[in-house]
Amino acid sequence: MKTEYLKIGAVAIVIALLGAGIYLFVGEETDAEKIEKMGTVLENGALCGLVVPSYTAEQLEISSISDLNGHASDFDNEIIGIDAGAGITELTNKAITEYDLSGNFTLITSSEAAMLAALDAAYESGSHIVVTLWDPHWATGVYDLVFLEDPQLVYGEAESIESWARPGLKAEDPVLAKIMEQYFYEMDEFSGLLAYIESNKESMSAGEATQNWIEQNPTIKERWLDGVEYQEGRGEITIGLVDWACATGSSNVLKHLLEDVGYSVTLMSLDAGAMYAGLAYGNIDLITTAWVPLTHAQYMERYA
Repeated sequence: MKTEYLKIGAVAIVIALLGAGIYLFVGEETDAEKIEKMGTVLENGALCGLVVPSYTAEQLEISSISDLNGHASDFDNEIIGIDAGAGITELTNKAITEYDLSGNFTLITSSEAAMLAALDAAYESGSHIVVTLWDPHWATGVYDLVFLEDPQLVYGEAESIESWARPGLKAEDPVLAKIMEQYFYEMDEFSGLLAYIESNKESMSAGEATQNWIEQNPTIKERWLDGVEYQEGRGEITIGLVDWACATGSSNVLKHLLEDVGYSVTLMSLDAGAMYAGLAYGNIDLITTAWVPLTHAQYMERYA
């Protein structure tokens, strides 16, 4: 997955390459600074950083990122990351500099799936591994993991996950704005959702799992849709998302909620840069996966 930014005169063109698919987002450069906050999906409950298995922390007696330098060979001199365009990747590159790891470690970028496969293989064999990870994430409930302390606060403190919209959508659709204001999770609700998706991944898609989870949690659904009734033909909504477990969960749930009250919804998976660009240029209507204030700071500075 790759995103390219081009500028021709006052026109900005974003080319997102997604496997066999190519998305072109075109707009006036000045249009890229007007995205609007719609709500808070999870308040001050999101964490990201470098993570090791608990047995690694115990056996190597490490608790902080600064401890990694003394054990680089135990990790094959690698930090296993996700896609190059992710906010956590930029922060990890900064952490490598701040903690003087550059002489001993290389950040391996790939995808969330590849990172999780490496984590699972290491966990099964009892070998040592350090990965970039965030919470809420189903992996923190499946594996016994330790977030390494970050005294320099490169990864910041607890973050919030917010929903944002393309310019003007909030004023155009007050019903949607109401739903998004009400669309928030408690930490145990979010963790439960992600765990349910993961535990059922062999038998159902994320879309099917989230539909089942909603049906099993009617009180939460009532809170989200309080005061909103079904009305046919409310309009078409495109939700952009990055390929993260938390984004997959929250975006699929929102898709079902909006369809239940009369919207037609499409999910569009992109890398983070293309997602924010598409939102700013009006090609995407909503996102539910803005990590603020730090992880997605570069995109907020550019588009918000």
